[in-house]
Amino acid sequence: MEERAKLVLLTLGKTSADIRRAYRRLAKRHHPDANGGNTEKFQVINEAYELLAKGRIPKRPLLADDELMARVMGKRFASLIDRRKEVEEYDQWIKDRFYGVGVL
Repeated sequence: MEERAKLVLLTLGKTSADIRRAYRRLAKRHHPDANGGNTEKFQVINEAYELLAKGRIPKRPLLADDELMARVMGKRFASLIDRRKEVEEYDQWIKDRFYGVGVL
């Protein structure tokens, strides 16, 4: 989830001040009241900032929705989805291999 939030704010490996600046810049650009604003992007940006700056995750996080993230982030997000699928397949292989097929 945190990786997705960093991708949204384009702040990989940066300080909290950089995260705040990126949030303000992107929130201003995508605010629904701004010319050319986008409500979905604005909501995802706000959620990403809440997670990175304050450590809060809502009960139904927008960042967890693959379809929404693909619409909001476009091609930059595709590699993240692929990696998640690879991890899920590996986890299933481990469960099958060491705990028997269909267990857990």
